[in-house]
Amino acid sequence: MAGVDFNLLQQKVKAIKNPELLAAIRNLKATEKPEEEAQRTYVTAIMKASFVVPVNIKSIDENGKMNMEISHLKNKQGDAYIMAFTDYDTFMQAAKGAPADPQVLGFTYGDLVRMISEKGCPMKGFAINPFTENIIIGPQQAHAINVLSIQMKVEKGEMAVINELPSIPFEITAPMEKYFDRVKTVNKAYLMTIKRAQEEKYLVIVDLKEGVDFAEFSKAFAEEILTPAEDEKTSFMIMPITEQAAAVSVKEKVPFYVAM
Repeated sequence: MAGVDFNLLQQKVKAIKNPELLAAIRNLKATEKPEEEAQRTYVTAIMKASFVVPVNIKSIDENGKMNMEISHLKNKQGDAYIMAFTDYDTFMQAAKGAPADPQVLGFTYGDLVRMISEKGCPMKGFAINPFTENIIIGPQQAHAINVLSIQMKVEKGEMAVINELPSIPFEITAPMEKYFDRVKTVNKAYLMTIKRAQEEKYLVIVDLKEGVDFAEFSKAFAEEILTPAEDEKTSFMIMPITEQAAAVSVKEKVPFYVAM
């Protein structure tokens, strides 16, 4: 096939193994009400997993792009699900009686979630080992897995989460507004919270006027306003709106300060 060493590709797919995921799935299925630790183990394993997926490759262009159909099965209601196997042996057990040398590709968990989330995707989700464990992952299940994964990363300090405040504490923002009016370097400012592990801080996101150096601004702002306001319960971070996380967090949010 043009541009693709298909034999090498198949060797890589045959090397896919998921012992941790299989153990986690079987542990979950062993009880009607799995403990939280079992759920977390499952989420950790599935987020790292790759799967063996049967396909029908029709053609491959000179750039290696494949035109293919992904094999699926349907339930009694007619809903279609991608078949995703934890390893090649499990796939072959399910494929008994199929033609020799069936075509398979490796897809990560993220690949499959993106696929079923695409607008117009005819599949309702994917089924992990559909003839044995039969774990169904649709958009709702994927969302729940993602939420718990983020929570776990925040708890471990691996990532931070920015949240909107339910109300603006004016005793905190009033000194900031006076400062911004005086220095005239800020177009807009937002107050959020940022949480990493067990630590939560106020986050000031600033949209600075053109040409203003963020490092210089943040140093002066912290020294005059933020540091004097900090105590055991109150601490701050500053972030420019030019950072992607900041821009996404304040999208459609109301700033507490707008330059006049």
